[in-house]
Amino acid sequence: MAIERTIKNLLLLVLSVVIVAFLWKTMWFLGGLAMFAIVVYFVYQLLKGKL
Repeated sequence: MAIERTIKNLLLLVLSVVIVAFLWKTMWFLGGLAMFAIVVYFVYQLLKGKL
């Protein structure tokens, strides 16, 4: 019984690590998109002569 519980806990731990790794990549991707949008907007405003 204790072995089954240990295996279940180990599987849950591995699953949580995989989910966190996936979300970590997604967070960096969305952060990169936000930085790209900010830079594009800044250059746009600079070219319009508003800055």
